[in-house]
Amino acid sequence: MDPLKKARGNIREVFTSVQGEGIHVGVRMTFIRFRGCNLSCNYCDTSDAQVMEGPFVHGGKVISNPTSIDFLLENVDADIVTLTGGEPLLQTDFAVNLCKRLRAHGKKNYLDTNATLPDALNALIEYVDFVSLDFKVPTATGRPQLWIEHEECLKIAASKDVFVKLVINENLLPRELETACTIIHKVRDTIPLVIQPVFGEEIPGILEIQKKALESLQNVRIIPQMHKFLNLE
Repeated sequence: MDPLKKARGNIREVFTSVQGEGIHVGVRMTFIRFRGCNLSCNYCDTSDAQVMEGPFVHGGKVISNPTSIDFLLENVDADIVTLTGGEPLLQTDFAVNLCKRLRAHGKKNYLDTNATLPDALNALIEYVDFVSLDFKVPTATGRPQLWIEHEECLKIAASKDVFVKLVINENLLPRELETACTIIHKVRDTIPLVIQPVFGEEIPGILEIQKKALESLQNVRIIPQMHKFLNLE
């Protein structure tokens, strides 16, 4: 049997909605949410997908993992498919096989990653079209800094349609913004930076934060999680 057909992975859910974050807001996509994450951010809104163990829930039914690519393909009804999580790069081989099959079916692949696993990203990058790199700000995540990993991932993804997402809260430090902007500028200053407030929180001086970022970058946008305002998945 074709090894691509045999590949299976641990998935939390698959559904079709509109992209609610970043520069592709409003675009219809099918989302495949992977199980497992190597981080645990304070603002995570998919904490049930952080663990690799657990079922795949679809159409009101609970399905045992691992899940086949054939089953996922049957439930893709948009031209762009987002691999999200959790963290898709923790299941690199499965993600590569899935993206190959999606490409064979004429689909474009959108990777949403926490930008901490450069080796895994390097293995997958050939098979994706769009990349959202989530630079993790310590004051928002409650996690140690990961700037070295973020920079390596951005270098790998720079040839793709890529943007950097910076989720922030009111505790953002000037040096965190400066570090993120410096990394992006070193790779290419035209790469978009999306400043995303933690949902439901007010960020005093957010326009000044954007203004400061625009001193070194050409494209800086403030975009909240629009799908939450629309009450969508």
